[in-house]
Amino acid sequence: MGRSKCNIVVGLMVLIFLLAQGAQAASYPKAVGFVNDFANVLDQRSRAELELITQKLRDEQGIELAVVTIATTAPEDPKTFITGLFNEWGVGGPEDSGLMILLSLAEGAIEVETGYGLEGVLPDGLVGAVIDQEGLEHFKKKDYAQGLVNMSRAYANILAGEEFEIRKEKTESGWLSAFVIFLMIVVLLRRARRFPPGGTSGGSGGGHRGPVIIPRTTTRVGPMRGGGFGGGRGGGFGGGRSGGGGAGRRF
Repeated sequence: MGRSKCNIVVGLMVLIFLLAQGAQAASYPKAVGFVNDFANVLDQRSRAELELITQKLRDEQGIELAVVTIATTAPEDPKTFITGLFNEWGVGGPEDSGLMILLSLAEGAIEVETGYGLEGVLPDGLVGAVIDQEGLEHFKKKDYAQGLVNMSRAYANILAGEEFEIRKEKTESGWLSAFVIFLMIVVLLRRARRFPPGGTSGGSGGGHRGPVIIPRTTTRVGPMRGGGFGGGRGGGFGGGRSGGGGAGRRF
């Protein structure tokens, strides 16, 4: 009898725990369009610009871009929240050609999620570079609207086939890399003097040596392949999916 009561108590505790976990699960808001300003940070002008960008993307390329601002993603972290929200709304249609930008105020986070169909043209590194170069400084200054407009426009231009130049930041280790390259050049020159072309030093002839190639300081991404994607109808989303691709930053 005592063991049965103990089992009942344990079972009730497990049930209460599961119910508590379910109650704490994120409650995703309903989409009100492609621009969803739940945190009320957009003015009329920036909202109109975002609406124009998102509408043009869907009409011309069938790509669905959802822009979302929210006060907090609690109890989930911003990355978990955006992946769940993306799949809940089904951004991108049957070809998974969706893109979502999420601004979370309480967490000071900007997250970008890509659908399966856009991971090739928008790899994680490029997604992050757009955040860094087009949005992050604005978010740090609480100019959220301009940061979102700049990022949305940059992604739309990339998807339309324009090149995006990723700036290489100068780091403190830059002088060390230059010094190493200098030493390599010195070693090659001294070796070339000891083993000139056609020489016999050491019993072997020297061959022609090519130039030392210094990597370019910028990275360029080429245009997207042609072809359209199927999108949602009537301002809704079409059932797209995401596997968690994208990038995020804190400000």
